[in-house]
Amino acid sequence: MTSTPDAPDPAEELRKRIENSAPEDGWRHVDTAVVHRSEDVCKTATLWFVPDGGDDGRLILVANSWTPRPDHSGFDLRPGASQWTCEDAAVGELHRFLSARFGTPEPRAENDASLSAVIRKVQTGEADAGQLAQLAEALAEAPNAAGILSAHGAGQVLLDGIQAAKQRDVITALSEVVRDPAAKENEFQRILEESWWMFGGRFVDKTKRRLLAVMTQLDVPLIRADGALHVVELKRACIRDLIVPYRKFFVVGPEVNKAVGQTLNYLRELDEERNTIKQKLGIECRRAFATVVIGDPQHLGDPELREHVPETLRTYNAHLSRVEVITYADLIQGAEKALELAPSPAG
Repeated sequence: MTSTPDAPDPAEELRKRIENSAPEDGWRHVDTAVVHRSEDVCKTATLWFVPDGGDDGRLILVANSWTPRPDHSGFDLRPGASQWTCEDAAVGELHRFLSARFGTPEPRAENDASLSAVIRKVQTGEADAGQLAQLAEALAEAPNAAGILSAHGAGQVLLDGIQAAKQRDVITALSEVVRDPAAKENEFQRILEESWWMFGGRFVDKTKRRLLAVMTQLDVPLIRADGALHVVELKRACIRDLIVPYRKFFVVGPEVNKAVGQTLNYLRELDEERNTIKQKLGIECRRAFATVVIGDPQHLGDPELREHVPETLRTYNAHLSRVEVITYADLIQGAEKALELAPSPAG
Protein backbone atom coordinates (compact mmCIF):
# COMPACT_ATOMS: atom_id res chain seq x y z
CA MET A 1 0.00 0.00 0.00
CA THR A 2 1.63 3.23 -1.18
CA SER A 3 0.74 6.88 -0.85
CA THR A 4 0.76 9.72 -3.35
CA PRO A 5 2.61 12.97 -2.56
CA ASP A 6 -0.67 14.67 -1.60
CA ALA A 7 -2.13 11.75 0.37
CA PRO A 8 -1.36 11.04 4.03
CA ASP A 9 1.22 8.37 4.76
CA PRO A 10 -0.70 5.12 5.48
CA ALA A 11 1.88 4.02 8.03
CA GLU A 12 1.53 7.30 9.90
CA GLU A 13 -2.25 7.00 9.79
CA LEU A 14 -1.96 3.51 11.22
CA ARG A 15 0.30 4.70 14.02
CA LYS A 16 -2.20 7.44 14.92
CA ARG A 17 -5.04 4.92 14.96
CA ILE A 18 -3.14 2.65 17.34
CA GLU A 19 -2.13 5.56 19.58
CA ASN A 20 -5.76 6.67 19.92
CA SER A 21 -7.22 3.17 20.36
CA ALA A 22 -5.88 1.65 23.56
CA PRO A 23 -6.64 -2.09 23.92
CA GLU A 24 -8.06 -1.44 27.39
CA ASP A 25 -9.04 1.57 29.49
CA GLY A 26 -6.11 3.15 31.28
CA TRP A 27 -3.42 1.91 28.90
CA ARG A 28 -1.05 4.71 27.86
CA HIS A 29 0.61 4.70 24.47
CA VAL A 30 4.42 4.85 24.59
CA ASP A 31 5.57 4.14 21.04
CA THR A 32 4.56 2.31 17.86
CA ALA A 33 6.75 1.03 15.04
CA VAL A 34 5.57 -0.26 11.66
CA VAL A 35 7.98 -3.17 11.36
CA HIS A 36 6.71 -4.47 8.00
CA ARG A 37 4.80 -2.79 5.21
CA SER A 38 3.53 -4.16 1.88
CA GLU A 39 0.54 -3.86 -0.42
CA ASP A 40 -1.47 -6.47 1.45
CA VAL A 41 -0.28 -6.28 5.05
CA CYS A 42 1.25 -3.98 7.66
CA LYS A 43 2.79 -5.33 10.84
CA THR A 44 3.17 -3.18 13.93
CA ALA A 45 4.77 -3.41 17.35
CA THR A 46 3.43 -1.14 20.08
CA LEU A 47 4.62 -0.47 23.62
CA TRP A 48 1.92 0.38 26.16
CA PHE A 49 2.31 1.52 29.76
CA VAL A 50 -0.29 0.02 32.11
CA PRO A 51 -0.47 1.76 35.53
CA ASP A 52 -0.70 -0.47 38.58
CA GLY A 53 -1.40 2.41 40.96
CA GLY A 54 0.31 5.76 41.41
CA ASP A 55 3.27 6.00 39.06
CA ASP A 56 4.08 2.27 39.08
CA GLY A 57 3.07 0.04 36.22
CA ARG A 58 4.02 -2.44 33.50
CA LEU A 59 5.34 -2.14 29.96
CA ILE A 60 3.45 -4.35 27.50
CA LEU A 61 4.51 -5.01 23.92
CA VAL A 62 1.68 -5.81 21.48
CA ALA A 63 2.32 -7.05 17.91
CA ASN A 64 -0.43 -6.86 15.27
CA SER A 65 -0.97 -7.58 11.59
CA TRP A 66 -3.22 -5.24 9.62
CA THR A 67 -4.96 -5.51 6.24
CA PRO A 68 -5.55 -2.31 4.25
CA ARG A 69 -9.14 -1.74 3.19
CA PRO A 70 -9.84 -1.97 -0.55
CA ASP A 71 -10.84 1.68 -0.74
CA HIS A 72 -7.68 2.70 1.15
CA SER A 73 -9.84 4.27 3.89
CA GLY A 74 -7.93 2.60 6.69
CA PHE A 75 -6.90 -0.74 8.15
CA ASP A 76 -8.52 -3.72 9.80
CA LEU A 77 -6.91 -6.37 11.96
CA ARG A 78 -5.87 -9.15 9.60
CA PRO A 79 -8.37 -12.06 9.77
CA GLY A 80 -6.84 -15.16 11.25
CA ALA A 81 -3.57 -13.41 12.05
CA SER A 82 -2.14 -14.14 15.44
CA GLN A 83 -1.63 -11.42 18.01
CA TRP A 84 0.83 -11.83 20.82
CA THR A 85 2.04 -9.77 23.74
CA CYS A 86 4.89 -9.79 26.22
CA GLU A 87 5.42 -7.87 29.44
CA ASP A 88 8.28 -6.31 31.40
CA ALA A 89 11.07 -8.92 31.62
CA ALA A 90 9.85 -10.58 28.43
CA VAL A 91 10.21 -7.26 26.59
CA GLY A 92 13.80 -7.14 27.81
CA GLU A 93 14.41 -10.72 26.68
CA LEU A 94 13.01 -9.89 23.25
CA HIS A 95 15.23 -6.85 23.04
CA ARG A 96 18.31 -8.83 24.03
CA PHE A 97 17.50 -11.41 21.38
CA LEU A 98 17.14 -8.75 18.67
CA SER A 99 20.21 -6.85 19.86
CA ALA A 100 22.33 -9.99 19.82
CA ARG A 101 21.02 -10.89 16.37
CA PHE A 102 21.31 -7.48 14.72
CA GLY A 103 23.71 -5.59 16.99
CA THR A 104 21.28 -2.73 17.59
CA PRO A 105 21.80 -0.39 20.56
CA GLU A 106 19.35 -0.80 23.40
CA PRO A 107 16.32 1.48 23.02
CA ARG A 108 14.98 3.22 26.09
CA ALA A 109 11.27 3.94 26.15
CA GLU A 110 10.33 6.48 28.82
CA ASN A 111 6.72 6.94 29.84
CA ASP A 112 5.19 10.19 30.97
CA ALA A 113 4.47 8.83 34.45
CA SER A 114 8.02 9.45 35.68
CA LEU A 115 7.87 13.05 34.44
CA SER A 116 4.52 13.55 36.17
CA ALA A 117 5.95 12.14 39.39
CA VAL A 118 8.85 14.60 39.42
CA ILE A 119 6.51 17.50 38.64
CA ARG A 120 4.29 16.54 41.57
CA LYS A 121 7.33 16.55 43.86
CA VAL A 122 8.21 20.03 42.63
CA GLN A 123 4.64 21.18 43.23
CA THR A 124 4.57 19.89 46.80
CA GLY A 125 7.99 21.33 47.60
CA GLU A 126 9.58 17.90 48.07
CA ALA A 127 11.99 18.10 45.14
CA ASP A 128 15.63 18.74 45.89
CA ALA A 129 18.25 20.15 43.53
CA GLY A 130 18.95 16.71 42.05
CA GLN A 131 15.30 16.15 41.26
CA LEU A 132 15.06 19.56 39.61
CA ALA A 133 17.94 18.48 37.39
CA GLN A 134 16.07 15.24 36.72
CA LEU A 135 13.05 17.28 35.69
CA ALA A 136 15.15 19.25 33.22
CA GLU A 137 16.47 16.00 31.71
CA ALA A 138 12.99 14.51 31.55
CA LEU A 139 11.70 17.58 29.73
CA ALA A 140 14.36 17.13 27.09
CA GLU A 141 13.60 13.43 26.57
CA ALA A 142 9.89 12.91 27.23
CA PRO A 143 7.84 12.55 24.03
CA ASN A 144 4.78 14.21 25.58
CA ALA A 145 6.54 16.81 27.74
CA ALA A 146 4.52 19.72 26.36
CA GLY A 147 1.22 18.06 27.20
CA ILE A 148 2.32 17.01 30.66
CA LEU A 149 3.63 20.48 31.52
CA SER A 150 0.51 22.11 30.15
CA ALA A 151 -1.62 19.93 32.40
CA HIS A 152 0.48 20.79 35.45
CA GLY A 153 0.99 24.54 34.86
CA ALA A 154 4.44 24.46 33.32
CA GLY A 155 6.00 27.84 34.03
CA GLN A 156 4.70 28.12 37.56
CA VAL A 157 5.77 24.57 38.41
CA LEU A 158 9.35 25.29 37.44
CA LEU A 159 9.56 28.73 39.02
CA ASP A 160 7.95 27.64 42.28
CA GLY A 161 10.05 24.50 42.42
CA ILE A 162 13.31 26.37 41.93
CA GLN A 163 12.30 29.00 44.49
CA ALA A 164 11.32 26.36 47.06
CA ALA A 165 14.63 24.53 46.53
CA LYS A 166 16.57 27.77 47.04
CA GLN A 167 14.63 28.53 50.21
CA ARG A 168 15.32 25.08 51.62
CA ASP A 169 19.01 25.63 50.87
CA VAL A 170 18.88 28.86 52.90
CA ILE A 171 17.24 27.06 55.83
CA THR A 172 19.91 24.35 55.68
CA ALA A 173 22.73 26.91 55.57
CA LEU A 174 21.29 28.84 58.51
CA SER A 175 20.79 25.65 60.52
CA GLU A 176 24.44 24.73 60.02
CA VAL A 177 25.62 28.13 61.25
CA VAL A 178 23.26 27.95 64.24
CA ARG A 179 24.78 24.61 65.26
CA ASP A 180 28.27 26.13 65.29
CA PRO A 181 28.92 27.47 68.82
CA ALA A 182 31.67 29.76 67.49
CA ALA A 183 29.51 31.42 64.81
CA LYS A 184 29.60 35.23 64.92
CA GLU A 185 26.76 37.67 64.33
CA ASN A 186 28.00 38.64 60.87
CA GLU A 187 27.60 35.03 59.69
CA PHE A 188 23.90 35.13 60.53
CA GLN A 189 23.57 38.54 58.93
CA ARG A 190 25.21 37.34 55.71
CA ILE A 191 22.50 34.70 55.29
CA LEU A 192 19.45 36.59 56.51
CA GLU A 193 19.94 40.01 54.97
CA GLU A 194 19.12 38.52 51.55
CA SER A 195 16.65 35.94 52.87
CA TRP A 196 14.29 38.19 54.80
CA TRP A 197 11.35 36.07 53.61
CA MET A 198 12.13 33.88 56.63
CA PHE A 199 10.61 36.53 58.90
CA GLY A 200 7.15 36.07 57.41
CA GLY A 201 4.71 37.33 54.82
CA ARG A 202 3.89 40.59 56.62
CA PHE A 203 7.13 42.07 55.25
CA VAL A 204 7.20 43.15 51.62
CA ASP A 205 10.71 44.52 51.14
CA LYS A 206 14.09 45.28 52.68
CA THR A 207 15.48 48.80 52.79
CA LYS A 208 18.52 49.47 50.63
CA ARG A 209 20.32 51.22 53.49
CA ARG A 210 21.25 49.86 56.90
CA LEU A 211 22.35 53.27 58.23
CA LEU A 212 19.11 55.21 58.71
CA ALA A 213 19.69 57.20 61.89
CA VAL A 214 22.95 59.05 62.47
CA MET A 215 24.44 56.62 64.99
CA THR A 216 22.44 53.48 64.23
CA GLN A 217 23.36 50.70 61.78
CA LEU A 218 20.60 48.13 61.59
CA ASP A 219 21.18 44.43 60.90
CA VAL A 220 18.13 43.69 58.73
CA PRO A 221 15.80 46.68 58.21
CA LEU A 222 12.51 45.45 56.72
CA ILE A 223 9.44 47.18 55.32
CA ARG A 224 6.05 46.02 56.54
CA ALA A 225 2.96 45.77 54.36
CA ASP A 226 1.75 49.14 55.73
CA GLY A 227 5.01 50.80 54.63
CA ALA A 228 6.47 51.15 58.12
CA LEU A 229 9.96 50.11 59.17
CA HIS A 230 10.60 46.92 61.13
CA VAL A 231 14.01 46.40 62.72
CA VAL A 232 15.62 42.96 63.02
CA GLU A 233 18.53 42.69 65.44
CA LEU A 234 20.65 39.54 65.10
CA LYS A 235 22.70 38.09 67.94
CA ARG A 236 24.70 34.89 68.34
CA ALA A 237 22.97 31.52 68.53
CA CYS A 238 25.23 30.08 71.21
CA ILE A 239 24.08 31.88 74.36
CA ARG A 240 24.73 29.58 77.31
CA ASP A 241 22.65 31.72 79.70
CA LEU A 242 19.76 32.37 77.32
CA ILE A 243 17.49 31.72 80.29
CA VAL A 244 18.51 31.21 83.92
CA PRO A 245 16.73 29.84 87.00
CA TYR A 246 15.49 32.45 89.46
CA ARG A 247 13.80 31.23 92.62
CA LYS A 248 11.04 28.88 91.45
CA PHE A 249 10.97 30.20 87.89
CA PHE A 250 13.14 30.91 84.88
CA VAL A 251 13.99 34.35 83.53
CA VAL A 252 15.89 35.55 80.48
CA GLY A 253 19.63 35.90 80.86
CA PRO A 254 21.68 39.12 80.76
CA GLU A 255 22.51 38.82 77.03
CA VAL A 256 18.82 38.94 76.17
CA ASN A 257 18.28 42.04 78.30
CA LYS A 258 21.28 43.74 76.69
CA ALA A 259 20.02 42.96 73.20
CA VAL A 260 16.55 44.30 73.98
CA GLY A 261 17.99 47.44 75.59
CA GLN A 262 20.16 48.04 72.52
CA THR A 263 17.15 47.60 70.23
CA LEU A 264 14.96 49.94 72.29
CA ASN A 265 17.60 52.64 71.91
CA TYR A 266 17.58 52.08 68.13
CA LEU A 267 13.82 52.59 68.12
CA ARG A 268 14.13 55.75 70.20
CA GLU A 269 16.66 57.21 67.74
CA LEU A 270 14.40 56.35 64.82
CA ASP A 271 11.48 58.10 66.54
CA GLU A 272 13.60 61.21 67.12
CA GLU A 273 14.80 61.36 63.50
CA ARG A 274 11.50 60.32 61.96
CA ASN A 275 10.90 63.53 60.00
CA THR A 276 14.39 63.55 58.48
CA ILE A 277 14.24 59.88 57.52
CA LYS A 278 10.75 60.27 56.08
CA GLN A 279 11.74 63.31 54.03
CA LYS A 280 15.06 62.00 52.70
CA LEU A 281 14.38 58.28 52.35
CA GLY A 282 10.59 58.03 52.23
CA ILE A 283 10.55 55.45 55.05
CA GLU A 284 8.02 55.67 57.88
CA CYS A 285 9.78 54.83 61.15
CA ARG A 286 7.59 56.48 63.79
CA ARG A 287 6.68 53.90 66.43
CA ALA A 288 8.50 51.18 64.50
CA PHE A 289 8.65 47.63 65.83
CA ALA A 290 11.59 45.26 66.17
CA THR A 291 12.49 41.59 66.41
CA VAL A 292 15.53 40.34 68.30
CA VAL A 293 16.81 36.93 67.19
CA ILE A 294 19.07 35.46 69.82
CA GLY A 295 20.14 32.05 71.08
CA ASP A 296 18.99 28.53 70.35
CA PRO A 297 17.87 25.92 72.90
CA GLN A 298 20.26 23.31 71.48
CA HIS A 299 23.18 25.20 73.05
CA LEU A 300 21.76 24.87 76.57
CA GLY A 301 23.32 21.91 78.32
CA ASP A 302 20.49 21.28 80.77
CA PRO A 303 17.44 19.58 79.17
CA GLU A 304 15.18 21.29 81.73
CA LEU A 305 16.42 24.69 80.58
CA ARG A 306 15.75 23.81 76.93
CA GLU A 307 12.22 22.76 77.81
CA HIS A 308 11.44 26.10 79.49
CA VAL A 309 12.80 28.42 76.78
CA PRO A 310 9.48 28.94 74.91
CA GLU A 311 7.45 29.68 78.05
CA THR A 312 10.11 31.99 79.50
CA LEU A 313 10.32 34.02 76.29
CA ARG A 314 6.51 34.23 76.03
CA THR A 315 6.37 35.61 79.56
CA TYR A 316 9.13 38.10 78.78
CA ASN A 317 7.60 39.20 75.45
CA ALA A 318 4.21 39.74 77.07
CA HIS A 319 5.63 42.82 78.84
CA LEU A 320 7.32 44.34 75.78
CA SER A 321 5.30 46.66 73.56
CA ARG A 322 7.52 47.23 70.51
CA VAL A 323 10.11 44.44 70.64
CA GLU A 324 9.71 40.68 70.29
CA VAL A 325 12.45 38.21 71.21
CA ILE A 326 12.68 34.91 69.33
CA THR A 327 15.31 32.20 69.03
CA TYR A 328 16.88 30.88 65.84
CA ALA A 329 14.92 27.68 66.44
CA ASP A 330 11.69 29.73 66.26
CA LEU A 331 12.84 31.42 63.05
CA ILE A 332 13.82 28.18 61.32
CA GLN A 333 10.70 26.28 62.40
CA GLY A 334 8.49 29.11 61.17
CA ALA A 335 10.21 29.16 57.77
CA GLU A 336 9.95 25.37 57.43
CA LYS A 337 6.25 25.45 58.30
CA ALA A 338 5.65 28.22 55.77
CA LEU A 339 7.19 26.08 53.02
CA GLU A 340 5.06 23.10 54.05
CA LEU A 341 1.86 25.16 53.94
CA ALA A 342 2.64 26.95 50.67
CA PRO A 343 -0.03 26.02 48.08
CA SER A 344 1.07 24.17 44.96
CA PRO A 345 0.54 25.72 41.51
CA ALA A 346 -2.08 23.09 40.81
CA GLY A 347 -4.04 24.21 43.86
